[in-house]
Amino acid sequence: MTDFPARGGLRHEKGHTLVGAIGYRYLRDHSASMVALDRLAAEHWPPGVVVEDLSYGPIALVPRLEEGGFQRSLLLAAVSRPGRAPGTLTAYVWDGVLPGLDVIQTAVTEAVTGVISLDNALFVTRHFGALPADTVVVEIEPEREEFGEELTPAVEAAVTRMCALVHGLVEGAVPRPACAPIGGMR
Repeated sequence: MTDFPARGGLRHEKGHTLVGAIGYRYLRDHSASMVALDRLAAEHWPPGVVVEDLSYGPIALVPRLEEGGFQRSLLLAAVSRPGRAPGTLTAYVWDGVLPGLDVIQTAVTEAVTGVISLDNALFVTRHFGALPADTVVVEIEPEREEFGEELTPAVEAAVTRMCALVHGLVEGAVPRPACAPIGGMR
């Protein structure tokens, strides 16, 4: 079941599990989560699973999560992190540790100005108590950031693995990833 943000009067659905992508479109590898979202949204999901674009900002995401009644979420993003090779797929249960209030305030400010960021979404939604306690983050390490739609081969392969992993996590066929700080590295 696909449910995109309430732009243009579309309604939101409630569900048990939210599979959401956070990112920009048309930025080559940095759009990998959006490519995965499009593939996942075209598939059949069991009742209670909502697949949705969450790129509309953390401030708007707070009430969405609150009214959605989700017990768990899987958040997908393409994020550059130090020390990872392009196409690396990292999955983890975020430990929920928040930075200081100054970093959260910066995340809110960036959200209001239109910056789309996985980290900001995590910080803001956790700070306001809206993020489900059971949140799995799945990240792809991008290679190229420039205008365009084509993914590099390593990132294209990672998108395929990301979609398979999401299915495995939703269906319970894949073990729950380890708890880790933002970025999945200790």
